[in-house]
Amino acid sequence: MFESVTERLRTANQGRIPFEDQIEALTELRSSILENKKMEQDLLFMYTYMAAITTSAVTRPEIFQYTSERSEYIPSRYIAKVQRQVAGWGQSYAGGLRAIAERCRNATLKSMLNRYSNAIDSGVPDADFIATELSTIRSIYRNTYEQGIELLKKWGDAYIAMLLSAALVATIMMISAGIYAPEGIEATLNISYMIIVAISVFGLTIMYRAVPDDPRTHGLKDVCSKEQGLIRRLERLIVPVVAAVTLILAVVGANAGVIFLLAGLLLMPLGVIGYIDDANVVRRDEDFATFITGLGSIMGGKAITVGDALREVDKKSLVYLESFINSVSSKINLGLDEARSWKKFIGETGSYLIYKYMNIFRDAVALGGSPDKIGKIVGSSMLEQVLLRRKRDMMVKGFVVLLVPMHAAMIAIFVFLFEILLSMSNAVTDVMNYFTEASSALSGGTPSGAGISMGMSMNLFVNFPEDVMRTYVITILLLLTAADILAGKIVMGGDRYLYYFFTSVLCVATGIIYIIAPIVVGIFFSIPALVGVG
Repeated sequence: MFESVTERLRTANQGRIPFEDQIEALTELRSSILENKKMEQDLLFMYTYMAAITTSAVTRPEIFQYTSERSEYIPSRYIAKVQRQVAGWGQSYAGGLRAIAERCRNATLKSMLNRYSNAIDSGVPDADFIATELSTIRSIYRNTYEQGIELLKKWGDAYIAMLLSAALVATIMMISAGIYAPEGIEATLNISYMIIVAISVFGLTIMYRAVPDDPRTHGLKDVCSKEQGLIRRLERLIVPVVAAVTLILAVVGANAGVIFLLAGLLLMPLGVIGYIDDANVVRRDEDFATFITGLGSIMGGKAITVGDALREVDKKSLVYLESFINSVSSKINLGLDEARSWKKFIGETGSYLIYKYMNIFRDAVALGGSPDKIGKIVGSSMLEQVLLRRKRDMMVKGFVVLLVPMHAAMIAIFVFLFEILLSMSNAVTDVMNYFTEASSALSGGTPSGAGISMGMSMNLFVNFPEDVMRTYVITILLLLTAADILAGKIVMGGDRYLYYFFTSVLCVATGIIYIIAPIVVGIFFSIPALVGVG
């Protein structure tokens, strides 16, 4: 069906689909951004793998062949192109590396390919070059990560300042509408929407570009951590229920605060479980660096199998991995399939880094590499990422602690001002109606000069467009809440379920403020002198 539609479009437009070039350009730009974002981390993975397998007696063709098969690393795809040129066209490895480097757009990868080519021409042994390059890549990754953290810190502060400015603009427009009640204010309100959207998109894009790439969960479909499995089961029920309830309440005209509050409370279980899983994954990663180094040292030092080595690992010092180590140790020592046992271990930890580095360790040991050397190589790379993640988490905590109160403050100022303006407008309207009636009665049906003068002096807060402005307030709340949810997730990182966490927290805060604002204004903000006139 779609193929026939595509062919008709091509036929009608001289062989091209409308906007095909623009779509291809956007797709290429997106792929380039994602590739550049992941490049440094994948280079670290790839060189850790290459350094690990060179502890065994592998030749240069085997190094390239094994590395090219690791297609989950972006740089490995370029190594695969080199391998195809060498195997299919008879080109030398140095020439193949130079040829691929010329067509490579990422500066870090291009430099690496050229350095490898020069090392081969100079006769440097592959193992020596890879060991040196691994140290270089770690330094590059550390520098890039720390720069990203600093940029993220600055742009996080800038984002909050810009969003506060946008909220201030929206507040000024609302106050102006309350004072003057102009006709046809929709165009002005639309400008306010566009300002908030533009600032949000700009700030979020800059923060996304600055934030270091640091996936935390492996995303395997068939096996996952206990918390991830629970989230996957619950979200199939909760997310459709939230969508349906929100839509129904919006259609029947329910209070917007109730909708926000209910949506946040329904998503809160997913958010809390997701936050717990994220914290557990971080702690398991910290334990894994010690575990894999110790496991390799025991296997190499005592020349024993992995099953025997697992029994001798000091599990008591690995608090967050102890149960998983005991589980895989029991399975392997009972004679169960080792590959499946380790796959279950990786899956149940839920960690992306454990998934990557455990497979590197096992593959290198299976090729005959030295377990103690492999353990040190893998453990050092893992430790590098864990320590950098700690630096980021310190900054993240500060941003999140600022983001949530800032969001609540912006929402509170905006909603309370709206309720105050609405209360003042109603009070002034009642007083004006009273003076008009009193003036007409005294003058025999014709308003007196005093009544007209009083009406003109108080005309500023009359005819407040309540319906239009309430829609405006709710729209602004939606935009601010959505922007802050995305900002929190971008800065904090982690899996998609952290969207549930930020959505629940911010929606609950927004809903509570929207509900209590008219109550508080009704209690504390009144105009006794005017009310008493009636």
